[in-house]
Amino acid sequence: MANIILMPQLGISEESAILTEWHVQQGDTVNPGDKLFSIETGKSSFDVECEHTGTLLALYAAEGDEVTVGVPVCAVGADGEQLTINNEQLTIKCEEPAAAKKEESPPPAVSQADNRQPSVANSVSPRAKALAAKLDIDPKQAVPTGPDGRVIERDIRQIADNSGQITARAGSAREISPAYEDKPLSNMRKIIAKAMTRSLQTAAQLTHTASFDATDILSCRKRFKADAQMSGVTLTDMILYAVTRTLPDFPALNAWLLDDTLRIFSEVNLAVAVDTERGLMVPVIFGASGKTLPEISQELKSLADQCKTGGISPDLLTGGSFTVSNLGQFGIESFTPILNAPQTGILGVNTIQPRVRLVDGCIGSYPAMTLSLTYDHRALDGAPASRFLQALCLKLEKFTEMIP
Repeated sequence: MANIILMPQLGISEESAILTEWHVQQGDTVNPGDKLFSIETGKSSFDVECEHTGTLLALYAAEGDEVTVGVPVCAVGADGEQLTINNEQLTIKCEEPAAAKKEESPPPAVSQADNRQPSVANSVSPRAKALAAKLDIDPKQAVPTGPDGRVIERDIRQIADNSGQITARAGSAREISPAYEDKPLSNMRKIIAKAMTRSLQTAAQLTHTASFDATDILSCRKRFKADAQMSGVTLTDMILYAVTRTLPDFPALNAWLLDDTLRIFSEVNLAVAVDTERGLMVPVIFGASGKTLPEISQELKSLADQCKTGGISPDLLTGGSFTVSNLGQFGIESFTPILNAPQTGILGVNTIQPRVRLVDGCIGSYPAMTLSLTYDHRALDGAPASRFLQALCLKLEKFTEMIP
């Protein structure tokens, strides 16, 4: 029987992934370890390798398609082998390798003078369909070059380019309106957008903001710079450390809300937002409540580097019990972080600002840092959420007392 390769699950919360690139074509011979295709979620990218020896008999998805986890992506076996999909037995025969087809009969060029393109009976990829509708092009006019004779986006663009349609439309638009560029969202941006929208639609999110005197934490940071073991510790690391020492007293914030069940974690698995060129990624420091400040600092740096180079394991991007997002370096004074569902809390860290206060009848200034806590009101009320923020601020104001 032929072997069906399914869309893998990169994390426990991932329901689908986008197929970004095929590394093989229908009819190619493949062996264990060969790269079949690349996929991407909102958190990671991954190359799927072949586990069988045989011929790539069929491709069930095109580049750019979002495929549900567990759905067939391709089939590998011997030419003419049978396979079963949804209890229906099929026989797949690969007539000739894709490479040979390209050499012997390349797709005919589409010219403006020749409107006799063959009719397309097979499916059209979603991106091709959207572009065809936008340019008012009949997909049946396209010469399919995608897997299994599928019309893909480049086939629609071929028609538009040869007919001068894109250029003409752009020129016409400039005559009546300001110039602009339609830039498609990246695959990661699309998935992040879906996750953020889903979070706001499914959780009762509320944000509280409080500030603390950052004098002690800044003083500690200055002392750390002169210590070889602590010199790499940043203000972000120090805040993470304080969070891990505060959360255990507030279990409803170190939890997931799963329908009508609150899953409370025994350790703080701290997720930290990391900005990368591909988009926002949120790696997890597992068991952070049992780690020292230098250990948290070193692990965060390692995770951030892995995110930025694209080599992080998907296992390190799921399983967080609470999230911290720091925008203070950008001068942000206050913001409303969005929950990383199904977590019940996320802390936003803001910039340090000078403030004034009355001490012993005299006006003096001090550095103040603002923290923004977003929590799921379905899991806890405003009072315990406020008590957490209050306790965290007190620990940070006396950070020296927290260091062994």
